Amino acid sequence: MTSELPADLDVDYELTRFVRRVRGRSLRSLGDIHPRLDYGTFTFLLAICDAPDGIRGSEIAEELGVHKSTASRAIASMEKLGLISRVPDPDDGRAHLLVARPETQEKVAEYRRKSHQVLIGLLDDWTPEEVATFARSLTRLNDRAEGAL
Repeated sequence: MTSELPADLDVDYELTRFVRRVRGRSLRSLGDIHPRLDYGTFTFLLAICDAPDGIRGSEIAEELGVHKSTASRAIASMEKLGLISRVPDPDDGRAHLLVARPETQEKVAEYRRKSHQVLIGLLDDWTPEEVATFARSLTRLNDRAEGAL
């Protein structure tokens, strides 16, 4: 592929524009999970919810590409809000894993269901082939970006 993007298509701008819209919608919906949950902490909560057997704080920091102190503050905030719990790590008796409480998992699952419905609405005039092509292309882009960005 050439290093040039089409002059009439600013991919970076359009991705940024879409991410801003998704973030804005997310901010308006976070109160359904907890009224004091902020967006930055929400990203940590999603990482915990996506690890049903639990995850270490250091693993979250690495996964999200943040300093351990940033992860520690977010974890403390989620504990204070009652969204997560610590459980003993079965592989290391000195360590703990972070898990989302069942009611938190339910609220996050409902948030994701609503988000999925919004996306379905946005794509309702697309053909199945267009949706499949978009999904494959987005997956490919994310896979390539994972190690590069």
